[in-house]
Amino acid sequence: MYRVMLCKDGKSENITDLVGELSWNESIETVGITLSFIVSDTIEMYVLLLKIEAGDIIQLFNDDGELIRAVVVNVSRDFPKRSVKALDFGFYLNKNDTVIQFKDKSVSECLKQLFSKVGVSVGSICDMPAKVKGVYIKNVNEIIKELIKIQEDNDGKKYYYELRADKIYVFQLTNEPISYIFKPATNVGSFDVTDKNAHSRGKYTHSIEDMKNSIIAEVNSKESGRMPEKMFIARDNENIKKYGLLTENYSVNSDEADNIQEVANKRLKEKNTIKRELSMEFIGHNEARPGRVMHIEDDYLGLNDNFRIKSVSHRISGCNHTMSCSLEGL
Repeated sequence: MYRVMLCKDGKSENITDLVGELSWNESIETVGITLSFIVSDTIEMYVLLLKIEAGDIIQLFNDDGELIRAVVVNVSRDFPKRSVKALDFGFYLNKNDTVIQFKDKSVSECLKQLFSKVGVSVGSICDMPAKVKGVYIKNVNEIIKELIKIQEDNDGKKYYYELRADKIYVFQLTNEPISYIFKPATNVGSFDVTDKNAHSRGKYTHSIEDMKNSIIAEVNSKESGRMPEKMFIARDNENIKKYGLLTENYSVNSDEADNIQEVANKRLKEKNTIKRELSMEFIGHNEARPGRVMHIEDDYLGLNDNFRIKSVSHRISGCNHTMSCSLEGL
């Protein structure tokens, strides 16, 4: 059972029964949850008028505790309803610039320092030992992404961060699917909402339009009109035989010149893939968030594989919780 609370002027009020069209969505590209709903906005007798305004705090709970804590950023009054849009506390990461210096600290330590400076509570930060040294004068969210990229370039792993209620969590992405168990009622057996008999028929596409099976990594000469100072070519000959030659010129920074072979091979691994995308409807599950993995089986589409959630939109209608997921193949 979901519960919506309005926090206003130091007081908390349960407004669940007054809320309609409740939905929330998030994407791996933007990071942060957008929560939306409507309430009645009339002055008729026996109809409670909720004066929800920008700056108020909305909390969404379920039986397991607080799911979302968000600040109201936009209110639209259009008789006879009031439409409310709220963003989780990632809003403050996107809307604040800062100046900060890191002195040969690990990425984990730098993130803790940054979150402390901007007043964001930390849930947990995984071990990210790559060293950082420098001054950053830019948007807080951009700094977070740059710090994470430093670690990703250092160990070749993928990392992500998300808000859970009022705390931020930074973690390594896994390719292992999790269970999305749903139990409709006490007298009904539980099942995974990703089961092939539970989800809708999805839309699946696969494409080689962005594939590159040959990478020419080069360190450009300081003099114009001259050949690169250093080059290395990484190729997948078997892939070339199958799909034809698809080459990309990739410029390497001078400080990476000594590792140009490693850089080229890494770039080839990233680009030498078939892009697979899937959109599908499911029974709603709170663990379905961007970055997490689902195992999808579909006889019609011929799928029996793992996919990562790119974006998800949740909707509550009465007692029904459904969600639309956009996924990409691993």
